[in-house]
Formats: sequence, structure tokens, C-alpha cells
Amino acid sequence: MELTKKKKTIIFLVLLLILAFTLRVWNIKNDLLFHRDQGVHSLDIYKIWHDHKFSLLGPTTDVDGIVHSPVYYWLMAPAYAVGRGDPGVASLFQILLEVVSLPLLYFALVYFFNKRTAILSLILYTVSYGMISQSRWLSNVTPIIPFSNLLVFLIAYQLKKRIKPLLIFLSSLVVGVMTQHDAAVAIFLFPFLLWFYRKNLKSLSNLSLIMAGFLLPATPLIIFEFRHNFVLTNAILRFFGSSGRGLGFTFGVFWTNLVTFLRQVSVATFYPIILVSSLLFILGLIRLYGKKQALTIYAFLLIPFIFLGLFQRGAIGFFFDALLPLAVGCVIYGLEYFSKPVGNILLGFIILTNLWQLPYIYQPTNALTPIGDGNVITLQDRKNIIDWMYVNANGKAFSVWFYTIPYYQEESWTYLFTIYAKPKYGYLPEATHGFSPKDLKVSQLFFAVYEPEYDNARMGNQISWLTDVKSVFGGVRDSYRSDDVVVRLTSWQPK
Repeated sequence: MELTKKKKTIIFLVLLLILAFTLRVWNIKNDLLFHRDQGVHSLDIYKIWHDHKFSLLGPTTDVDGIVHSPVYYWLMAPAYAVGRGDPGVASLFQILLEVVSLPLLYFALVYFFNKRTAILSLILYTVSYGMISQSRWLSNVTPIIPFSNLLVFLIAYQLKKRIKPLLIFLSSLVVGVMTQHDAAVAIFLFPFLLWFYRKNLKSLSNLSLIMAGFLLPATPLIIFEFRHNFVLTNAILRFFGSSGRGLGFTFGVFWTNLVTFLRQVSVATFYPIILVSSLLFILGLIRLYGKKQALTIYAFLLIPFIFLGLFQRGAIGFFFDALLPLAVGCVIYGLEYFSKPVGNILLGFIILTNLWQLPYIYQPTNALTPIGDGNVITLQDRKNIIDWMYVNANGKAFSVWFYTIPYYQEESWTYLFTIYAKPKYGYLPEATHGFSPKDLKVSQLFFAVYEPEYDNARMGNQISWLTDVKSVFGGVRDSYRSDDVVVRLTSWQPK
């Protein structure tokens, strides 16, 4: 029996989802990068699912005093609970969330462009070196992409069908959730919503639905504000007025942001050949001109870009992550300008380029993941270091100093001692920071764990730290290294 077009589409989507999932989860439990942010988030989520303690605050930002609501923590708590705290299971859940959103992106791209563009876009998205690397980043930013796929679908559906109050609320709620994951990435999609619903804002009820949906995920922060004298609002106002970072227009910032955005599009499509991906993206936008859906696509991409450009701090690449799914469609639409043979050859070359680079993801490297420093430390690396200490301790009590990047922030180690070391070995170190030999009561051994400092070696902080270790706890008896983390067993013995 001949398959119908609908069944063929379903089979295509299912096969592509399986491939997308496989490429993203390959060896993720071992090669998952696990740094300071992952440790902080995991500890806070541990307090929810294990200790049943709830906070009104979620992930912090890189701006002093500004934090998000705990929406990301709530989203991830069930995955951590199912995995008994295993960050690998949490990352698996994030990947699953993204993969199941791909059919929504497909149907949105069918409307915005055409079926062929949607098919080719999803194929490229599936094998994209940059998108796969992004998927394997255990971060509050990563779930924004599947929510963006949902938002793009809701927008396309309303353009195709009609705008209804429930869809107004849902669209705004999705933007609100994305904003509370990472405001820099998603908050400027709210002005896009105001533009999109501009003809519906005459109704007070519709305006109320937009505000309610956007503010609902921020409810914990609103409660916190009233209870703490509006400290978050004051921090935001200080940031707006800060020199060199806050509000202010310069052409240089817009130009830098444009380069950053086009580089991020290249990461998602044809890394590292930014010129070709940029030309295809621009060509796609030009081809859209005059079509009824063009203005919505332009607004979706342009409004957040304009608002980000009004801040002097400049944009980091992942600030544009919410725009990437639709940008991939624009690149493919630009590719379709060429004749089918030429377009197919170019697309094949793009896909092969992405596939050729995938091995760089499936080994301990930073790939394209923005972790904040040059060190490569995976979840397995940290477990290796912990295992080495406990094996050498052989049941004896021990203590440890850590030198981590950013300086002395040990949350990643604290978390893994809690969910990995204690269940496996039955005890924890006597002390892990802020102690001297005279403070130790039962320890028989001392370990020093550090990350080699590449980016700020000239500052001399690590040299001073290693000198202190030697002067206080003696020389090195034995050592072990796993990627960019080193552990030393010193000659110290209790008196």
C-alpha cells in the first residue's frame, strides 16, 4: 500500500527526531562539561527535590544583584529527582525537551517558508555542529531553544488561523518563561509580542492577558521584591545607568552585535565559514520581501536585536539563541534561491562540514559551549579526581583545598561530594575550605585540587596558592590529572 503524504511526513519526522536525539546524547554522561554554574544550579535544585526547600530566587546573572525566578529549577527538579541527582540525566532531559519541540518548528517553517525549506532546515538543525554543542550545555540557557520553537509555532499558527485570547496568553507565558531562564536572551521578545498583537491591544482584556502571561513566571521575584524593599528593581536601575554597560546608543555596539549575531548564525549552520552563512541568511531575508509573513519574521529577528543594541555592554553569542531556529530557516530559504542542482551541492557541502566537525564534540573539548574559561573539565573528570582521592585515602579521613575558576567557587565539587562521593564511599572530607592544619581533628591526609590557570596566569594567583600549599602542607607525594583538573597528595601528616 502506498504511503500517504501525511504518513511520509510522520515517518520523516520520527526518523529525524531519533537521529537528532542520538547525536546529542552520545556519551553525554561522561563528556558533559561540569563547571561552576552547573554546580551552583545543581545544588539549588538538590535543595528542592531532596531537601524540599524552596526559594523565591533562581539562577543569577552576571550583573550584580539581578537574578531570575526559580522557573528553571522547577523545570529541572523532576529530572534531577529521577536521576538521583545525576547531572547527566538532567542534561538528557534538556535534550529530550528540545528534540520533542522540533515538529513544532517544522510546522512553523512550513507556514513561514514552504515544506521543502522546512524539511531541509530540520535536517540541517539535526546535524548542526553548533546546535548539537548547544544542546549538550547543561545550563539555564539551553531550554530557551525548545521554548523558542514553541513560540515560533504559536506565532505561525495564529497567523494561519486566527488570534484567540488563549493563544495570546500562551504566547506571552512562553516568553515569560524564557525570560526567567535568561533575561538577556529572551526579554526583548516581549516588545515583539506587543508589536505582533498591536491590533489587539485596544482591548483591555487582551492587554491584561499579555501582561499576566509574561509576569506569571516572575511571580516569585515580585513576592521577593515586596519582601526585600525592591532590591532587584534598584539593581536593574543601577545597571541601566552604569557607564559602559547600561543604556546608551553607539554605532559600534550595533556593529559588534551584528557580527556576533551573524557568527552565531554561522555556528548553527555553517561554522566556521561565517561569510557564506551570512550571505545565505541575508539572501533569505531578501527573498522574503513582499510575502505576507515577511514582516513577522523581520520583526521577530530585528526587535530583540535592536533592543540589545541599546545596551553598551554588547551582546554575547548565546544572547541570540532564541532567534536561531528561525534564522536556520532563513539560511535554507536563501540557499533555495539557487537552482536545485547547485543548491543541493551547496547544502551537501554544508551538511558534510557539520558532520566532519562532530568528533570535536564527542571528546573532552569545549567545542562551542560558552562556559566562561579555557579549561576542559567534564563530569567524569571530577568523578575521576574524587575516586583517586578516596582510593588513596583507603578509608582514612582527609581534607582538601580547591583552586577553582572562578576563584575558589567550589559548588561543583560540593555537589559531587554530596550526590556521588558520599553514597559511594560512605563519608565526606573533614574540611574543604577555609582551614589550616591546626583546625583538623581527624584527617590523616591532605589533597590539593586545582585547575591549571591559562587565561589569567600572569596575575600569579595560582602560583601563590601552590606556594601556600607547599609551605603549609608539604611537598607532593603523588599526583593525578584528568583533563584540566589536577589533584596532589601532599606529604603532610597530623602531629
